[in-house]
Amino acid sequence: MTDYIGNYKNRPRRVVFYGRVSTEHEEQLSALGNQMEWYTDLALRNPNWTVVAQYIDEGITGTQMKKRPSFMRMIEHAKEHRFDLIVTRELSRFARNTVDALNATRELKQYGVEVYFVNDGIWTMDGDGEVRLTIMASIAQDESRKTSERVKAGQKMSREKGVLYGSGNIIGYDRVDGTYVINKEQAETVRRIFNLYAEGHGETTVAKMLIEENRKDGGGGLSWTASKVSRVLRKPTYKGYMTYNKSHIDDFLSHNRINHSEENFVLVKGNFEPIVSEELWETCNQIRSKRAAFVKGKDGRAHKFGVSFPQNKWTKILFCDCGMRFQIEGYDRTANGGKNMRLICARSKMFKKKDAARALNGIPCPAPYASEWKLELMAREVFRTVWKENAEDILGLLRMLDANLNTTGTPNDGNQLENKLSALNEELDDLVSQRASRSITMDDFLSKSTEINNEIINVEGLLQSSIQEQRPKARLDMHSIEAALSDDASFPDGKIEPGFLDRYANRIVKSNNRYIWMLQLMNVQQIMPIQSERQPIAMVTYKSGVPYDIEQEQIGKQDKESAGPDCATICRPQDFFLNMSRTKRKRKLVEWLESCQKNQVSVLDEKIPLLSFAVDFVTAYEYQKARGIKIHPGLWKDMRVDIFLVKKEN
Repeated sequence: MTDYIGNYKNRPRRVVFYGRVSTEHEEQLSALGNQMEWYTDLALRNPNWTVVAQYIDEGITGTQMKKRPSFMRMIEHAKEHRFDLIVTRELSRFARNTVDALNATRELKQYGVEVYFVNDGIWTMDGDGEVRLTIMASIAQDESRKTSERVKAGQKMSREKGVLYGSGNIIGYDRVDGTYVINKEQAETVRRIFNLYAEGHGETTVAKMLIEENRKDGGGGLSWTASKVSRVLRKPTYKGYMTYNKSHIDDFLSHNRINHSEENFVLVKGNFEPIVSEELWETCNQIRSKRAAFVKGKDGRAHKFGVSFPQNKWTKILFCDCGMRFQIEGYDRTANGGKNMRLICARSKMFKKKDAARALNGIPCPAPYASEWKLELMAREVFRTVWKENAEDILGLLRMLDANLNTTGTPNDGNQLENKLSALNEELDDLVSQRASRSITMDDFLSKSTEINNEIINVEGLLQSSIQEQRPKARLDMHSIEAALSDDASFPDGKIEPGFLDRYANRIVKSNNRYIWMLQLMNVQQIMPIQSERQPIAMVTYKSGVPYDIEQEQIGKQDKESAGPDCATICRPQDFFLNMSRTKRKRKLVEWLESCQKNQVSVLDEKIPLLSFAVDFVTAYEYQKARGIKIHPGLWKDMRVDIFLVKKEN
C-alpha cells in the first residue's frame, strides 16, 4: 500500500507553484526570490513534475482570496484543466480563513486538481486531508484575529505617544528623526495659501496666483490645482496637530475600510512647530465649510469642482495638442437667430489673458478656440469621405493589412520537430512492446518512459511555439468592419447624431487649423493558441494576476518614462495610405509593417494614417449658406483634416 501511495503521488504531473508575501512582514518582500528558489529546489527533487506556471501575490493580505489576483487567476486556469497539482509552502500562504480554504480546495477537487501543503504535509485528496486542513486553517484564522488585535493595540499606543503616521511626504515639512521639521521655502508657500484663502480668494484663484508667483508644489513643479490647494487647507498638521481615526477596518476577515467624516477625526497636539496659527487655520476652515454648503447636491454631499465627466458630444472627444480637453466657453448669436457654441482649451481658459503666466509655463496653445459649426461641418465631410466615397478602398487596405499580420516563421523548423516527435512516439511504442514481452524490468521501463515522455513534452512545446510564430495572435474582424462602414449617420438640424460619434470617434486633436480624427473602426479578434494534448514545459509566472517577465520590467519602466503625449506621433508629418496610388499604397503598407516588426511594436496597436483632406472656403460657404449665414473669404482659413484608424476599445 505504501509503495502504491508513493507511486501515486510521484506520478508524472503538471504542477504549478503558489507563493504569497504579506503586507505585515516587509522582509518577505525582499525574500520573494528565496521563496521561488525554494520551489525550484523542490521541483528538482521531484523529476516527474512538469512545472507549467507559478503564481505570485506580492504585498497582499491572506485573509481574503478575492483580493489576491494571482490566486483568482490560478483558480480560473484550474477550471481549464491546465494543471493537476498546486504546490504551496504552507497553509497560511494559501488561506487564513477556514471557510475560504475548504471552499477553494473542494472547488479544485471538482476540477481534478490536488493541493499539496509542503510544510504541513497535507495532500487534499488523501482520506484525512480535509480534516487536517480544517484544523490547520482554524489555527491560521485565529492567528489572523490575534494579529489584528495586536495591530489595533499597537496603533492605540502609538496615538497615545504621538507617533507620526505616513511617509512624512507633506509640503512645508521634512520628516527628521520621527518628527516634522519646517522646510522654510515650502512653509512660506503654505502660509501664502492660507493668507490668500482667508482674504477671500477661491481655491482655483489661489492655484493660479501660486503659479504666477513661481511657487513650487510638493513635487518641485508648478502644477498647482484647486484640489492641491484644498488638500493643504484641510490638513490640521499645519496648525500643529496630528490626525487620527480617519478610517477603520470593520472586520479582520473582510478588510472593509470605513472612512470617517472630518467631524469624527481625532486631533492630538504634536511635538512639532506649526506653520500657521490655530486662529488662521480655523478661519480658513470656516470659509471652506460655508463655501462647500453652496455646492451640496440633492444627496446632501458636497461635490467638488471638476469631478463630473463631460456630457457634450464634442467635449467628450475634442482635445488640444497640449493634451487638455476642450471646454464650453460660451455661445455666440448667429445671423439666423440661432446659437453657436464656442469651445476653449481648458489650460488656456485657466490662464486666459495672462501672457506672462502662459509664457512661464510654456503653454503651447496659440489657437485655443474651436467653433461648433466647424466641427459639425467636419463631421459631415468625414462621414462623406470615409463612409460614402472611400469605404471600398478602406476595406481593401484593411484586408491587405489582415493578410500580412503573420509573422515570419520557419516552416522547416516545424517539419524537423514533427519528424522528431514521430520518432519519439515510435521509441515509446517500442519500449511498451519490450515491457510487454518482459524484455526489460519495470524499473527500466519507468525510467526510460519518463525520460521519453519529458522529451516529447519538450518537443511538443517547441512545435507549438513554432506553429504560433507562423500564425497571427490576432486578426481583424472584417465582418464587423464591413458592418461599421455600412452604418449610416443621421444629421438632425444639420448636426451629426451623438451616438454615431460615440461609436466611431475615439478622439479629435486640434492643432491650429489641423484637426486629427482617430476613428475606431478596427475590430480585432484574438486567436486562441492551438492546444497540445500535453502542456508545454515552458513556465509562466503570474504576479498580481498578470503574466510577469522580470527581464522586461526595467525596459517597461524606461518605455513608460520616455513615452510622450498621445498626440506626439500623429502630429508629425505622415504619409496617408488613401492619398497614394494603389501600387504605392501596397508597397508603403509592406514598408510600414516591416518598420513595426523592426521596432517590435504590435501593428494593431499602432495608429494607421488613413487619409487627409482640406475643408476649403467653398465647402464652408455652401454649408453656412444653407443655414442662412454668410461668411467672408478674408476671414476664412482652410481646415486640414487628418484621419487615423485605431483599434476599437472594448
